[in-house]
Order: sequence, then structure tokens, then C-alpha cells
Amino acid sequence: MKRLPDELVDQVRQATDIVELISERVELKKQGNRYSGLCPFHSEKSPSFSVSPDKGMYYCFGCGAGGNAITFVMETEGMSFPEAVTKLADRTDIKLPEFERSDQTESTPDQEKKYRMREAHRIVADLYHEVMLQTAAGDVGREYLEKRGIQEPAMREFKLGYAPDQDRFTVDSLARRNFDLDEMVEAGLISVGRDGDYRDRFNGRVVFPISDRDGTIVGFSGRSIDGRDPKYVNTAETPLFNKSELLFGFAQARGAMRKSKQVVLVEGNLDVVRVAQAGIPYTVASLGTALTPIHAQNLGRIVDEVIVCYDGDKAGRAATLKALRLLEDIAVDCSVIRLPDEEDPDSFIGTQSEESFLRLIEQERISSLEFKSFYFRQGKNLRLEGERVRYIETMLEEIGRTANPLLRDIYLGKLAEEFHLSKESLLSQVKPLQTQHIKPKQERRQETQVVTSSPQDRTFSNWKRAERFLLAYMIRSEEVGFEVRDQLGVAFNDPAHQLIAGKLYEFYGANTPADPDRFLTMLHDASLQRIVADLEFMLMPEYDPDLLSHYIRAVQNERQRRMLDEEKSQLSQQTDIRAQAELMQAIIERKRRLKDR
Repeated sequence: MKRLPDELVDQVRQATDIVELISERVELKKQGNRYSGLCPFHSEKSPSFSVSPDKGMYYCFGCGAGGNAITFVMETEGMSFPEAVTKLADRTDIKLPEFERSDQTESTPDQEKKYRMREAHRIVADLYHEVMLQTAAGDVGREYLEKRGIQEPAMREFKLGYAPDQDRFTVDSLARRNFDLDEMVEAGLISVGRDGDYRDRFNGRVVFPISDRDGTIVGFSGRSIDGRDPKYVNTAETPLFNKSELLFGFAQARGAMRKSKQVVLVEGNLDVVRVAQAGIPYTVASLGTALTPIHAQNLGRIVDEVIVCYDGDKAGRAATLKALRLLEDIAVDCSVIRLPDEEDPDSFIGTQSEESFLRLIEQERISSLEFKSFYFRQGKNLRLEGERVRYIETMLEEIGRTANPLLRDIYLGKLAEEFHLSKESLLSQVKPLQTQHIKPKQERRQETQVVTSSPQDRTFSNWKRAERFLLAYMIRSEEVGFEVRDQLGVAFNDPAHQLIAGKLYEFYGANTPADPDRFLTMLHDASLQRIVADLEFMLMPEYDPDLLSHYIRAVQNERQRRMLDEEKSQLSQQTDIRAQAELMQAIIERKRRLKDR
């Protein structure tokens, strides 16, 4: 296989719209010639993450994360450099030749392992899908889904499959492709029996592939179709799979969510497929667990409203309340579909019709506060003063959690009217809660202030600030780069700055014009890439040759001071009189040079 040419890497990088790429994970707002949003690499409430389409780079002024389109994919998906380039090439319809995966970068063992695991998941998902749709062995799985009302287009959309009811179908398929079976156990694709033999994990089950937010399959959920226990066998936590972060159907729903600014949140995989098939493609489900803060944040970056449609039983209603509270913490609008007792979206569509379910979504969803009013009334006798007071106190607390001021006002009025109370007295009880509540999403979108203090800009010494400004000018201009090379070489005091300077000299020495984005790509070191991104987003004074000389002198002086300190240390340890005299002379000469500067 051939090495991937730098020219093709440049083509992929330049063809990628970095704003569009990052917008798939971060809600960005245009501010001048840049875009800002909440950083995907750390938790924050005020936007400090900045994207520059002109530079083709991003930088977070809060945590220091920075890079370009390629590094963004590497950081967010744990991919190696070649994998990230390949993924972006697929997005931009650029054809890449086969190439050595390790020739572009030093892939870590962890990245190599994740690559193999992702490749194995892709192969296994294709196998299960083809078995179900193309072979007699898969008829039982396809017939089961058809009886449940799932049609073939939906099977293909979600790449549903069937794992043959054999102990070693998957094991042998992976072994033939030279996958390490112990690693495949770690990936959750197969298991080890009590006798120590490798065995299939999902055999005899309809299989739902689980993808990350970008559509890469990272796990499976296998459903029993013949009554065997357990009903579901799911991928456990693996290097690729974290159920607290993943939502079933997210990759399929993402485009529709962005367009509609809505998402329907259901509990089960079949619910997702059935509701999407009914004409609501913006549907997702958590993976056998309650909604988590990470789930809520991922949804809140894309949509304005979450429509919760959990099961109609007691457990489903309790889960709805928990989900609403999490979603209200990120200040998205919430509404609820109340299904009849013991119904879920899949069964409701089966017993009623798709049209009936669509009518529920479009016309009969209720506000989060209306659902809470219903929920907290259950089992209470509101004719009793004690229970009535507890209900009112609970509702006041929930009203205080609500980001929508109009909805708060409506429900305060309803409480006041129903229980013959003063609205003003109720409002006084809500205020302490309101002041603690975060701003509604609409208000947050209107904020324009972006944090501009970089973590690297905190109380730098003069020499380090000088080195940063030198490198920033050098990255922007090969002419300045050569000038600094002639006067200073790599004699920077910070080791990272030394490495960046040396790489820049190599970059320009190959007759490459100044291109910060391309230079960053060729560094292949995340810590150095962050520094370069930080330097690119610095506010720079206009270039001045005298200023450049001033910075160079500051760097040289610091080097002289360090050498002076080293000589003084040597002098204190030296016992030979002649050597002491030589060191003293060197110290005097170095002090003189420092004074002359």
C-alpha cells in the first residue's frame, strides 16, 4: 500500500467545511467572521469555543483545546490521523488510495485497538444484516420484525440484522479475518464460555446495531424472538461503547433533528424504528438506561424542544419525570405524550395506527408542567389540607425549574385559581428558585460575549510571552520564520516552542508557503497542535521589525540568565581554584553582556 500524499491530505482538509463539521456536535452562533458555542471538550455555561472558517481552525479559550477539522475528528471520535482523514474524505467524496495507516502519524496502541474494534463491528453488522435479508437462516428474524410491523426500508435504514442461532458463527467469521479473539471479547462482540471456549454473544437474536453520533457502529442490542432469557443482550461497556453517552437512532435522526429543531425521546429500540417509520425521523432512545446528563446535553446542542414519549406504565411515568428534570437543567423546552396505561409507542401504533400516533405528537402533547401536575396528583387526596399543601409546594418547586417564563406565569395562575390563593404569594415562593435557574436557550443564543482569556495567557513571564509572539509571527509569515531562524535558530527556552520552531523551519525549508492549518496538520502531536491553534487565535500587534528584535533579545536574555544561573551553581560546587577563576571570569563576562542588552 502507498503512503497517503500530503497533497491529498490538503485536499481533504480544504474541502471540509469546518463550521458544518463542528455544527454537527456544537450549536454555533456567528459572531463577526467567527462562530462561537459551548465547548464540546469541557463543561461550560458561557461560550468560550471559537471556530474560524477563514483559518480552518477551532480554539477553546476556556480549556485550550484547539486544532483543525482533522484533529477535531481525532479528538471527538478517538481516531488516528489516517482514520480521521479517511472519514473526512468520505464526507467530501474524495477518493483516497490505499495507504499505510501508520505512515502519516504515530498511532497509539489505544488508537490501533479502537480501529480494529470499529472495523470488526462494521464487518459483523454487515454479516448480520445480510443474513437476515439475503439468507434462509435469517428468515426467522425478518419474519419476526415483519410481524412487529417493521418494513424492509426501515430494516435497511437502521441496518437491522439477525445473528444465526449458532455458537460460533461470529467467532469463526472474525477468526477467518485474523482478528484477535481476546480483543473481540473485550470489544463485546463475542464471549467466553465456562469451558474457556469462545462463543457467539447474540446468537438467535434480532440485532440492533448501535452507532455513535457520526454513524460508526460501536455496539449491538440483541432481542430474543423465541422466548429465551434474557429478553435483551446488550453490549457492555467497552473502549468504544459507553451507554451513558449514546442514543439509539441518533445518527439516523441527526439531520431531521437539525431541520425540525425537535426530537422525540422514547424508551426502546423498536419504538425508535416504528416511530421513524411512521414519519417522525427525529426519534431516539437511551440504551436500556435512564436518560443521563450527557444525553441531555447532546440533544440540547441540536434541538429546541424534546418531546418525551415513554411507556404509559408507572415506571414510564417516573422515568418521564426524571428525564424532564434533566432536560430542564439545560433549558430546552419539553413536552410529553401521555400514552394509555401499559402502552408504548410501538404497541400503540400496532393497536391503533400510525395516523393516531402522529395526531398525538402534533395535537395532543402536553407541557412539562401539565404532566407534573398530573404526576404529583396521583395517590393524593387534595381535599386534605396536609396533602394539598405538599402538592402546592412540590408544584412551586417544579414551576421554579421551568425555563419558559410564560409557562411559569400560566401555572402560577392555575394554582392560584384552583386553590383560591394569591398569585403574588405563590410568586414570592418561586423567586428563590428562579434566581438559581440557568437562562433559557433562547436567551443564551442571544448572548454575544465570548471568553477571550486563553489559559496560556495567564501571567506569562516576559521571555515566554516574547517566544509566543515570535512563533505567532513565524506561523503567519515564512519571511519572518527565516529571519528568526537566522538570528535565534531553535534557541527558545520553552521545550515545546523549540519543537514548533524546528518544525516550522523544516516546513518552510520545503518551499511551503505560510499555511497555519496545513502546518498544524503536519505536527501530529496534540499538545503542539493546541499551542499552534492558540497562537493563531491570539490578538496580534501589527508586525514591526523593531518589535521582532525586541522579542528576540528577550528570548536571548532569558537564555543568558539561565546559563548564568547554571554557572553560579557550578561555582558553588567547584573546589579547584583554577576552575573557580575561569567560572568567575565567565560569570563576569555574561553579566556584562546582559547589561549591554
